[in-house]
Amino acid sequence: MVTLRLRDILLIGAGLAFLGWAVAPPSSLSLNESCGPGNGPPMLSAALFPGSFWEKQLVVVLAERDELLARPARRARIDAQIQAEASAIEGRMERLNREQSRVDDRAEKERRDMAEQSARLKRVAWLMGCEGEIRQRLAN
Repeated sequence: MVTLRLRDILLIGAGLAFLGWAVAPPSSLSLNESCGPGNGPPMLSAALFPGSFWEKQLVVVLAERDELLARPARRARIDAQIQAEASAIEGRMERLNREQSRVDDRAEKERRDMAEQSARLKRVAWLMGCEGEIRQRLAN
């Protein structure tokens, strides 16, 4: 009898803990492609606690946007360091490299960099659009 009550209390406690986890506003980005709450716990959290859900999502969106916008500066510093090291090595190894392979490598690197830049800019644009929608929801 006592073990059944203890088991029931534990099950109820676990259920309440799960429910608390499910409805708590997520601390990570939980928006779908149309800037609405994602399916599952984020949708439930947005329905039960719209104010805190959207405030947390705004903080996460702003943080990710700022990180993406700051990436080119960090990348430029890293590229400058790599370039300095590479130029020293390249001077010694130049006679061992063939000109055509370097041209191909540079072209491939430029293609990768352009693809990365395009994806980053698309993400920044999406985040800025979501930021506007979140601010409108918070204003209502």
